[in-house]
This record gives sequence, structure tokens and C-alpha cells, in this order.
Amino acid sequence: MKFADAHSHINPIKGMGYKISEKFKSNGGWFISYVSASPWDYFDNFNGFESYRKMIEYQIKECKKSNEIGIKTVCIAGFHPEDIDFLIDKIKMSPSSVLNLGLKVIEYESNLCKDGILYGIGEVGRQHYKTMPERVAISQIILEKAFEYAKDYDCMIHMHLENADIDTVKIIDYNVNKANINNKRKIVFHHAKPSMLIEINNFGYSSTVYGIDEVLNFVLYSLPPIFMIESDFPDNPAYKKVVYPWELPTKIAEISKKFNLSEEYLYRVNIDNIKQSYGIEP
Repeated sequence: MKFADAHSHINPIKGMGYKISEKFKSNGGWFISYVSASPWDYFDNFNGFESYRKMIEYQIKECKKSNEIGIKTVCIAGFHPEDIDFLIDKIKMSPSSVLNLGLKVIEYESNLCKDGILYGIGEVGRQHYKTMPERVAISQIILEKAFEYAKDYDCMIHMHLENADIDTVKIIDYNVNKANINNKRKIVFHHAKPSMLIEINNFGYSSTVYGIDEVLNFVLYSLPPIFMIESDFPDNPAYKKVVYPWELPTKIAEISKKFNLSEEYLYRVNIDNIKQSYGIEP
């Protein structure tokens, strides 16, 4: 059986870079989706749009190296909702300046997607924690703009959201329908709560679940194979509690054996669902 990591991060400056893929491949991995981090995870000094551009440039190079060693790899870059709070609180930018920067960044990313250099836009979405209302408004504007680009250029979207069960799904569905996006499987609810997965699938979207034992023990036992699994690995030694991509195959195999899951079930999760969402197969 081959295993996929549907959402991870890569950091060649302070982390391992494409060496993640080498370790993942040696443990049965075949596909990985690398999503951008935030510029301050890469660099000590922040230089506005140029820091985002430079970070994405590094990310693209690492994705290319990952593909070259035989791991099917896609590269996705966004403007994380938490960036908005960081830029206002730490960099002391005004909310309107952050909005302008965010729109500029995702416009740049969407053009890379149009040219086939990036596969999609992400993470974009809304904060999952309490914050000031104008910051949520900025997040929503950026998300809706990302949906427009997704429609125009057939880009995937990875969303970071508040996970308010079916209400979140219905709100997103309103936005996606407004943007006239036809292929909803390319809209991914990243780090989705298990309680949301049935509704996400019923509405025609894709989802990833966090590959910790608590979540895997629930979804693999209780749900049909309607999701993908992610490590959400930050690739930064500053983060101590993480799931490593190369640990996912062993985790999934052990839990699947405990529940006597069929090979067909695992194939759906690790290959069919990747093919359906990303259009990529081994």
C-alpha cells in the first residue's frame, strides 16, 4: 500500500526541506502536498511582499526537488488568517495595509497557479480563535478573492476555518456557489473536525484530517473513506508537538490492522481521494 500526506509544510531555511520527502518515500509515501508557511517562519526580518515572494520561491524549488526524487508533489501557497493578526500585532501594520498586502500576495500566487508553477492557493480562510472583527473581515475578503482566482485559473484552495460544523460548510458553500466554482473537490477543508466530514463530503468538497492517534482511531473506525490524511508538519524545530509525514504510513497501517480495515478502504483514502481532489495518481 502507498500512503499520501495531503497537507504538510516545508522550510528549507530553518527545517529539513525536501529531505522530508526522502524519509516519507522510504516509509511507503507516494504523494505529498506542500503548503506555504509564513515568512517569519523562514526569515528573521520581514520585508513586506518581498518576503512572501522570496519564501514562495524557496518553496517551489523544494517541491521540484521532491518530485525529482520520485514523490508526487504539489506546491500550494497562500496568506494564512493568522498572518493578519501577526502583521497587525507584531509588525504594527494597519488593517487596511494588511488587506492590500494579502490581496497582492494571492494575486501573485494565482498567476503562478495560472502558469502551472503553483497548484493552488492556501492556506486562506478565517481565524479559528477569537480576534477583532475587522481582522475576520480581512480574512473573508481574501478568501472570496481566492475563490475568484480558483474559478478563473482552476486552482485548488486549502482553507483554514473555524470548524463550526455544518454552519461552516454551508457558509463556505454559499461563497463557492457565488464564485461559480464547478469542481468543488478542489476546495479542501484542511484540518477538518471529524464531526464535519460527512457534511463536507455531501456538499461535494474535499477534506483532510489531522494524523494524530486520537483522530485516526475515530475516523478510520467510524467513517467511510471520504477524507484524506495530513501531517500538517511545520518543518520547524521550534514546534515540538508534531506529526511527521514519514510516521503517517506506520500510524495508518497499525490502526487499520487493529480495526481490520480492507485494502480497498486504505486505497480510497490514500490514492482514490488524492486522484479525485488533486487529479494525480501513482
